[in-house]
Amino acid sequence: MWGRGFASTARAAVEGRKWDAVVIGAGHNGLTAAAYLARGGMSVAVLERRHVIGGAAVTEEIVPGFRFSRCSYLLSLLRPSIIRLSLTFHTFWIFNRTCPSLFVGELELKPHGLKLLRPMAAAFTPCSDGRYLLLSFDEDENRREISKFSRRDADAYMRYENQLDKFSRIMNFLLDSHPPEFQHEVPSFSDRMRSRVQKSVFWARCLRQILSMGQKNVMDFVDLLLSPTSKTLNKWFETDVLKATLAANATIGSMASIDSVGSGYVLLHHVMGESDGDRNVWAYVSDTFSSHVQGGMGSVSLAISNAAKEAGVHILTNTEEFVPPNLLPDDFFYAIKHSDYSSGVTKINVAVDKLPQFHCLNKPGVGSHHTGSIFIGCERYVMFKHLSFFFF
Repeated sequence: MWGRGFASTARAAVEGRKWDAVVIGAGHNGLTAAAYLARGGMSVAVLERRHVIGGAAVTEEIVPGFRFSRCSYLLSLLRPSIIRLSLTFHTFWIFNRTCPSLFVGELELKPHGLKLLRPMAAAFTPCSDGRYLLLSFDEDENRREISKFSRRDADAYMRYENQLDKFSRIMNFLLDSHPPEFQHEVPSFSDRMRSRVQKSVFWARCLRQILSMGQKNVMDFVDLLLSPTSKTLNKWFETDVLKATLAANATIGSMASIDSVGSGYVLLHHVMGESDGDRNVWAYVSDTFSSHVQGGMGSVSLAISNAAKEAGVHILTNTEEFVPPNLLPDDFFYAIKHSDYSSGVTKINVAVDKLPQFHCLNKPGVGSHHTGSIFIGCERYVMFKHLSFFFF
């Protein structure tokens, strides 16, 4: 019943079989959805246009002998509930069709090959005057580092981090919540009642979370979401190098300057995730397969695909054509067709014969600063507003 409209290569692979659900695209999101559906007892096929799965979470050999995470390069926002093993309750809507309520075990990715490498530092910013700022995940070390530039900022930084951590918890609640479903077709009376109940429960839980923050925290939270990054950082700090280092994270992956209204949210975005239970940590990804050491972000997709295959998902690559437009709702097709993927970021993958060394550190060999983001040209906040910068 789902076979019509697929390319000949995909049709040949699925010929003679009916699927409860077909997922278009074998990126990490598509693979996760497929694994959940299959664990709920549905027959699922995943169709991928490329020869390799992973989408943006992919590892490929660009320079001979060197494998790169071509797009996504760090892991933090993959929800812990997906990685670990637990039992949750889910209801799925497939092509405007309700699937029975399902009890679905989480994907348990670590036994399927996922290994996270925790960085020893968060950010390293060398300065032209011979100084440097090295931020880690230790409060005392950060206080000492920032005190080299400003004792006031060293004290403020701890309060700033605590506030962002508090705000990130309500964002995590939203990420882990099952949002109300949007139904494209006119639902039945029972579906409408079920939808109203789900929406009421969702918004009631949201309201309870917001009220638990208290009035002042709610006002500060809204101010952060709506304000420019520059306003937020100027309110908290006085040191150029600290503000510029933090502002760099607020522009990565966005097409907005630090003076754009709403760009303050990106400061929060970079502390929302966690790695192996450690909050505000963006991890590198390795892999535990000794026979085929792939590593990089492709290991995330590989682990999810292993969990999906174990659940019975059939994954097809090199499928040249996707679902025909007339099979999708007009508003959905229009939204996808006109999605804006513009980016202000250029990612360059290079192969090097040794790690970069910095005169300001005067520490030859491998150091903790090599494991975090390295920001070049971020020491002066006013220049940061107008010039490009580089990070590694």
